[in-house]
Amino acid sequence: MQFDGKSIWSHIIFHLAYVSATILGNYAREGTTALATYTPSYVESGSVLWSNLTSCIVMGMLQELNSAKWFAPDDVKSFFTVLTTGFCGAYSSYSTLMLETFQQSASLSPSNIKNHTKLPNRAFGMKEFLAVLLTQLFTSMGAYLFGRGFSKSIIVPLTNTKNVVQKNQSGEENKDTTIETTELVPKPWVQKMVSLFQGLLVLLAIPLIAIILVLTLVYGNYSRGKWTLFALFGIFGGYLRYYLSDWCNGWIKNFPMGTFIANEFAVILIACFQIIVRGRKNYHESKPVAGGVNSCHVTSSLISGFCGSLSTISTFINEAYKLKFNSMLVYYFISVFVSYSLLVVIMGSYSWTRGLTIPMC
Repeated sequence: MQFDGKSIWSHIIFHLAYVSATILGNYAREGTTALATYTPSYVESGSVLWSNLTSCIVMGMLQELNSAKWFAPDDVKSFFTVLTTGFCGAYSSYSTLMLETFQQSASLSPSNIKNHTKLPNRAFGMKEFLAVLLTQLFTSMGAYLFGRGFSKSIIVPLTNTKNVVQKNQSGEENKDTTIETTELVPKPWVQKMVSLFQGLLVLLAIPLIAIILVLTLVYGNYSRGKWTLFALFGIFGGYLRYYLSDWCNGWIKNFPMGTFIANEFAVILIACFQIIVRGRKNYHESKPVAGGVNSCHVTSSLISGFCGSLSTISTFINEAYKLKFNSMLVYYFISVFVSYSLLVVIMGSYSWTRGLTIPMC
């Protein structure tokens, strides 16, 4: 494939903006989770529910704004892709959702381990499974629909203007024809705002990476695992998800295979990383596999950064919205069934033989 100067420049702009969007999406997810962490809270502290909800609202809004021609034609290198696949994809997390579902249903959450609490019996595990899964999924679905409705009913009428287009019977524009149609197009200031925002993300990419690297190398305390290193890992997770979707989504009709593979791979990794951070090194001692603070910080960053960016709920909901209802049910059932089975086999088998403990960080 040959690239001219304009094509190379468009690729550079896309990737720089994508890096910034992925970093900001990771920080938005961690920031939203931190804001929702307090006691007593209606939603259990540390849950990914709030970030999934917010990202799905933004995803729904962007879908309608794209239909209203806010962005350039939707090719694989568009700014629309940067915001949806990059920002919203990193803002939400499917693997964390499934981890919460498994931990709550199996009494293996950090609070369960710390306080030595369990459900009354195993039958309550099914209730917890449905409580977490249905709450998360239906909340995300409702947020996505709200976002689409908000953009379509409020934002688009305020920011777009009617444009009269003259067309002949074949649909081609022709000034000599008397057939006229009207369509909503964004006002000039909207297009300038979108271009300005894209340019800002392009300019931020390299400084953001530099700041993250410096802070990660300089500060070896709690901030390394919680606020710096995870965003760097998130870039690689976001890119892997993007290319998996680009390569694999057309393999099976009515089944987004690329997103499915990305989500399931992230579930496998998050289960393994949880064992490293929280799994007992030996049966008779409470020391975790990751026995040092630095190793715990790195592994925790891989969980929140790489796995969080590799998997996504916002795209998961958006793709299902475009499917027929029966195909959507099949897609959801297979995804949840495979994810939960993987967590039972990997994390469950370890916790029920050696056990879990409190992490070092």
